[in-house]
Order: sequence, then structure tokens, then C-alpha cells
Amino acid sequence: MSEETEKLLKEIKAYRDDMVARNYPYQQISDIITKWEMNKDFLEEAEKENRKLEESYQESVRQAKERK
Repeated sequence: MSEETEKLLKEIKAYRDDMVARNYPYQQISDIITKWEMNKDFLEEAEKENRKLEESYQESVRQAKERK
């Protein structure tokens, strides 16, 4: 299990424990969801940028080969 997954699991377990101790703390679960949605958005954008860079690199290689 990845470190991030383990951290998420710990947060969810802590949330569950809080639910038992008090009456449904909605803000905590909302904070966890927001945090992971932002992480997901960041990763998606990074992957898009990586694809663009790879395409640009491949085009550079193609052009260099044409010049030879």
C-alpha cells in the first residue's frame, strides 16, 4: 500500500472514531474530500503537461532526423 493511501486510511479511521465520539462531524469529511480532490486535480494537470512535453520532444526528434 502506498504511503498516500495509508495516510488516507488513517484519516478515514480517525473520522470514523470521531463519528462514534460525537454526532457526524461533516466538516472533517468535507476537508478530507477536498484535500484529495485537489491532489487528484494536480496529478491530472501534471500528467497533461507530461504528455505535452513528450509530444514536443518526439516532434523535435522527428525534425532532427529530417534535417539529416
